[in-house]
Amino acid sequence: MKKLLLFFLAAVSYVFTTSAADNVASNGKAPEISFDTLVHNFGTFPEETGKVSCTFTFKNTGAADLVLQKVKASCGCTTPEWTKTPVAPGETGTVIATYNASGRPGAFTKTITVTSNAGDKRLTIKGEVIPKAAKVEDQYQIDFNGLRLKKKHVYMNAVEYENGKTERVQIVNNTKSDMTVSFKNVPDYMEVKASPEKLKADEKGTIDVTIKKNAGEWGSISEDIEVLVNGKPVVKDGKNAVLSIHGNIQENFASMTAEEKANAPVVKVGNVIKLGELKPDAKKTFKFTVSNEGKSDLYIRKATADSKAISLTAPSKPIKPGKKADIKLEINTKGFAAGDFSNRVTLITNDPNNKGISVLQINGSIKK
Repeated sequence: MKKLLLFFLAAVSYVFTTSAADNVASNGKAPEISFDTLVHNFGTFPEETGKVSCTFTFKNTGAADLVLQKVKASCGCTTPEWTKTPVAPGETGTVIATYNASGRPGAFTKTITVTSNAGDKRLTIKGEVIPKAAKVEDQYQIDFNGLRLKKKHVYMNAVEYENGKTERVQIVNNTKSDMTVSFKNVPDYMEVKASPEKLKADEKGTIDVTIKKNAGEWGSISEDIEVLVNGKPVVKDGKNAVLSIHGNIQENFASMTAEEKANAPVVKVGNVIKLGELKPDAKKTFKFTVSNEGKSDLYIRKATADSKAISLTAPSKPIKPGKKADIKLEINTKGFAAGDFSNRVTLITNDPNNKGISVLQINGSIKK
């Protein structure tokens, strides 16, 4: 019954609307919309202004009531408001366009489409927003008690051992006093230096982080370098503030010729190291063998495990072609839960296969 009633009302509405349109056509009367202007130029204004508005005035120059059915802006940054009631012949109405300039510096041109029973009209607003001056706090978001940095994590990514690499961090002294910037716990293979070391009040500078070339460190690195201001640690949230350095030091195999690769060393090692059953809270030493099946000396640059409970000692001398050598593995099971465990060992070598990286799996179990 409810559906039937809705259908009846829709039918009546359609008949009424159609009849009204027919009457307009037969009587020769129709609405007509005429705007004073179709374009508004806001000119140049600062971003801090936020929202700006303008009013487009229109007049019904036709002979029947004018109804604005829909007003739509070309983007969400522009909000239109309009006269919602019918506008009689000879009367006026408005369309108000509001543009939100916040976060939108630069020139803009936006359109507003006005749909009415007199057809469509397109309005245009335009202007240019002057970007607001960036605050120091916005540009340098890391605050070490007045020494502000653009970032505190430095990602070196791939670092060629033969060439080293430098990354730069922008800094500023956001205080009214001079400050001297220095660093603590810098490893031997790395150099960290502020330039200038002594920053005047409001002066900008840089921190240069350098992985030295041929510095004797290989593979994945992660270092926390303590930052000192005027010789004292910067304490944030109860901890000393640090600059975190991440990267991966590797050999440049891309420059090798086909002949060099054919004569390179080749690592041969098992994929899985089985330690068997171990006692809880105990130390034990194992060995596993690495072979060189290539045509030149094999160097084990670095051997590391994911767990701090496992330490590895690789041979200091190169492994000759066709020869083997042992890597010592020491494990401390203190704190290990009973049952099976697994871990991963990574070998960094001068074998160009897999970019000099060999990954092994360690399996074992702790007595229950």
